[in-house]
Amino acid sequence: MVLDSNQVDVLKNFCALILCGHHEEVFNRCKDCLENAVNGYGGIPNVLYVLSGHDIDPDDLFGNVADQNKQLVKPQYYFVSSDAGAPALEDFFWFIENIKTARGLDFTINKEKFSDDDCIVEWLAELSAQLKDLYIVDFDGASEDYHFTIMNKDDCEKARDLFKRMTDHIDDYPYTSFVITSDFQG
Repeated sequence: MVLDSNQVDVLKNFCALILCGHHEEVFNRCKDCLENAVNGYGGIPNVLYVLSGHDIDPDDLFGNVADQNKQLVKPQYYFVSSDAGAPALEDFFWFIENIKTARGLDFTINKEKFSDDDCIVEWLAELSAQLKDLYIVDFDGASEDYHFTIMNKDDCEKARDLFKRMTDHIDDYPYTSFVITSDFQG
């Protein structure tokens, strides 16, 4: 599907907001994902994985995730894509610290309130409870994975609006985005 100028602008603005600035090579890769989507998901999952640093290897016939040296975005720096059953708690803290640094955010985490016995669902809810004037926004990627970042209120609202506009034309899957709150249940 060829994107019209409005769709191109929406994608460009979404990518720039997620990555804290425009990155032409990343934008072009995301545009390619949407234009060459092979299923009813419209390429959106691929876009989210590109933005999180988990792009597939175009040279791999089986479509496996590319090595880090082939990623256009460094994994977990601006945006996290994580399996619902993963990661380990220390990895979760590492993800959050990377987002904090990449986005220039200032907050502290009371790590004592997190437990290794819990999973990402409980950790996201606890993190949300600890954040002041910042929001965890999750983008539905047509999978059980979580695709999220942390933003201020204005950026969160812009990102959610752009994601809605980016996915409005897709009929086969009803995409959503939402703010994770302290009562998040997964």
